[in-house]
Amino acid sequence: MAISKLWVDEFDYRRNVLKAVLIVIIFAGCIFIVNNWLMGFKVYAVIQLGLVLLALGILTIHQKTPNLTLWSSVFLLALYSVILIGIYSTSFNSTLYTWLYIIPVLSYLLLGIKLGSLFTIVYLGAGVGMLIFAHLLSNPDINPIAIVNIALCLTAIWVLSYTYEFKRAAMIKRLQQMAAIDPLTGLNNRLHLDSIFEILCQSVPEKQQSVSMLLLDLDHFKRVNDRYGHDMGDAVLVKVSKLINDMRRRNDWAFRFGGEEFCLLIPDTSELQIQQIAERLRKAVEKDITIDNCTLNITVSIGVARWPADGSSLAQIYKTADGRLYQAKEQGRNHIITR
Repeated sequence: MAISKLWVDEFDYRRNVLKAVLIVIIFAGCIFIVNNWLMGFKVYAVIQLGLVLLALGILTIHQKTPNLTLWSSVFLLALYSVILIGIYSTSFNSTLYTWLYIIPVLSYLLLGIKLGSLFTIVYLGAGVGMLIFAHLLSNPDINPIAIVNIALCLTAIWVLSYTYEFKRAAMIKRLQQMAAIDPLTGLNNRLHLDSIFEILCQSVPEKQQSVSMLLLDLDHFKRVNDRYGHDMGDAVLVKVSKLINDMRRRNDWAFRFGGEEFCLLIPDTSELQIQQIAERLRKAVEKDITIDNCTLNITVSIGVARWPADGSSLAQIYKTADGRLYQAKEQGRNHIITR
């Protein structure tokens, strides 16, 4: 099933974080390259130069690349490897080990919970292991409590980073659901329509290239609200929404536009199939609906339009479907107009 692009800002957030990190690493890397070269650590300086060049390359493409997670992973892989090489090849008195503290922070900010946890476990484990085996065990003058303090501090930063990203991701998911789902019926709302239509148009097979829009409007719905109250009207909307949701296929998308108007986006179907689907929906709604021992006769008018036959854009398809829905209303309601 297609996934909405309603929340591309989530990727924009990671792009901005990656940009800031790349700039910092490029600036700091240039300083370290010069310093290490002058101090005689020429091999390590060359390795750092490679990291800086990689960061410059990713900086030039990070805004447009669709593979943001991949390039973030490549960058962090190189950065963490450079840090570990430095820890292994220098004395314990070097402050290079303090760069271990950024591993959980950057991993979760750039990669999210799952991949961020994997990177954190692997590289923090490797870093602490190097401190123990490359320094503590080979240098009896090092107080073990120093390694313990580093490990505890790393653990605290890890827990805080994980907690922050977990809560942030949960909040984003909740906001996505609130923005995309109609709270009364559980169907997608209108904000979702544009991105889903675009995805469906791009994903349907060329030989069956079609996306059909069905606009449904409950006939004389105002009478229900006026006679029985808005609670009963809401119950009718929920009942009709369930009928629509139960009848749609796995790859179809159902929306509530507000009020008593609904929409279906249906990919990969012929004109005859769409006619049959619309007729099944009409008949399903036409049956008497019983709510709280009250029987209501509800009917629906449907206007149908197809992409690309009726237009190349969502606005054109919607205008055509809406016009045909209006024709169905004019012809006495409880009708379907497909052309």
